Amino acid sequence: MKSRFNVLKSVYENTVFRRAVLSLLSLLGLSLIIFTLARIVPGDPARMALGPRAPEEIVQKYREMLHLNEPIYVQYYYWLTNLFQGKLGISLTSFREVSVDIAEFLPATLELMLFVAIIQIAGTLILGTLSGSKPGSILDGALRVFTYVGICVPAFVWGLILQFIFSYVVGVFPATERLSPGITVPRITGLVTVDALATGNFRAFVDALWHLILPSLALALGAMAQEARILRSAMVENINKDYVLTLLSHGIPGYRIYFKYALKPSVASTIPVIGLDIASLIANAFMVEVIFNWPGISKFGITAMLKKDLNGIVGVVLMAGLIYTVTNVIVDLILTIIDPRLRYGEK
Repeated sequence: MKSRFNVLKSVYENTVFRRAVLSLLSLLGLSLIIFTLARIVPGDPARMALGPRAPEEIVQKYREMLHLNEPIYVQYYYWLTNLFQGKLGISLTSFREVSVDIAEFLPATLELMLFVAIIQIAGTLILGTLSGSKPGSILDGALRVFTYVGICVPAFVWGLILQFIFSYVVGVFPATERLSPGITVPRITGLVTVDALATGNFRAFVDALWHLILPSLALALGAMAQEARILRSAMVENINKDYVLTLLSHGIPGYRIYFKYALKPSVASTIPVIGLDIASLIANAFMVEVIFNWPGISKFGITAMLKKDLNGIVGVVLMAGLIYTVTNVIVDLILTIIDPRLRYGEK
């Protein structure tokens, strides 16, 4: 019995397991809050679902089917039971299961988030390192001005600017949609670039990449500017530490010191911000998805809000919470790998 308890204790003390349990508890609490808010919003969900002209007896039967006449904790029990079965109710926007809508629209947003993350991380490392390795230089001043502008301008404004310049003036990139007219890709994963590669359609793959550039840049520029400033500050602080000065006094090239010895501890303070910015894309991308007519989950969520689609809103919020939770776990694991002090501290 004691040995079994020790085994359970060692499993619980495992970082991944502990954070996964805490993440599940957070999602459960989020579901309770969202469900309660959806139920206390003014308006009858049954009447909203069936319309103002539906007969009262039909509305009453629908209300009984949704257990709306029961106490709220009983409603939550039935809703949570359906949730574990993959059922989130019928959407008033599409009149389908919300889980079906999420399965259809989520891959487009995930694909966009993936390319935004690539641009964001690459731009942050390049701008932050160049600016932080030469503080006070002309290059540092120019990059700091760029980061100020990037932080101040919202993502949807960047989208309009990029769309106007590169789609309508220059005509290099497409303005809307995920693929050009006449190009189709069989749906396998819902990620157009992945599906195009899986089917050997390289023309569609290049076309999908071309459509991803402008919305990805619009979403990445603001966060990239903020993260580059954080990385620059950390770089400036670290290159003035004793161990860096000692390396410089031994004649080790500056670029090697900056990229090998100063960048790694500087990135540790930037990774949590990068993770949160990437996770927040599902909530912040709706205006960009509307501007570029991108059929993603964020656009579906804003449509559900405008139509007071409670089931759709709950589904989108839960999906956003799940992405936040998974991203936080990944960020914690990356920090544990990069910074040995965290591993030793946990031990």
